[in-house]
Amino acid sequence: MDLTKNTGKVMESPLQENYVKKENSLYNHIYKFLRGADKAGYSYTDLHTDEKNKEIALTFGNYKGNNKYYRIRLSDIVYDDVTEDNSKRTIKSNVNIEKLIGYNETNGKYDNIQILSRENGVRTTPRQYAKLFIGGYNLNKDEDLPKIRNYDLSKVLLYSFAAGYGATAVSAVDNTSLVNNAYYGLLHLGMLFAPFIPLQFSKKTRSLPQLLSLALVSWTANSFFYYPIGMLMGHTADNLTDIINFYKFQIGLGSGSYVDNYGPVALKVSSHAKALSYAGRLGLAGFLSQFDKILNKFKGGEKEVKHGKQFV
Repeated sequence: MDLTKNTGKVMESPLQENYVKKENSLYNHIYKFLRGADKAGYSYTDLHTDEKNKEIALTFGNYKGNNKYYRIRLSDIVYDDVTEDNSKRTIKSNVNIEKLIGYNETNGKYDNIQILSRENGVRTTPRQYAKLFIGGYNLNKDEDLPKIRNYDLSKVLLYSFAAGYGATAVSAVDNTSLVNNAYYGLLHLGMLFAPFIPLQFSKKTRSLPQLLSLALVSWTANSFFYYPIGMLMGHTADNLTDIINFYKFQIGLGSGSYVDNYGPVALKVSSHAKALSYAGRLGLAGFLSQFDKILNKFKGGEKEVKHGKQFV
């Protein structure tokens, strides 16, 4: 069986040579599920294929050392008609979600295998398989086991921190006398980047596009929450009219302008320019947050993944 170019029951070439390296292969999309299992707290994840039975089996577990594992097994895998985009090709397979109890290291078998769910003739695309597994597992898992999320929780927390940091810490400094300094604009830029620079020292988290994206999110939150933070500090007027005028200016309905100083450079900002800057900053931040993934696709897609991947 070749899971990227399967015709009937004929196996054209070995699995590992043909579909493991393909960006939109079934294997790589299943592998995304395994990465989610790893982040959920499972210390062991493994993926095996059986060409003879047209089968892929995923095993993950050893959560908190309780010797309890799960296995998701696809069997009788067959592609429908070939299309130009592999990710849109429908795949038909049987899917079992199993709980494996009491692994015996001597014979490599389990004391008990409990079928949690079984579906025959499941049809979906490679891209949807990870979501299928996540949904099936979260629905049938034991209560004491963690959920597997289909998003990167660490990135969600990181961007949430960026927004909170800009809205509070940077806005608080904006409401001090430092803002009167001619070079305050440069200090302001430094503050937007400062908390995220340590990420650049780790190969795992190093990403210049993400650094810029986080700074843009902080800047946007800082601009939008500057006035209410100033109210709490007693530096801006605490009345409804001024608050309304501030936010009218932010969304392009205000009048007048103000000047931002960046050393010898002074920028005059109007209400329309401010509103457009919000859209520009958030749009660019969103693009930069996905830049590494986009670049990776242009370079040839997902990195090759190996059989028997174990996380420690």
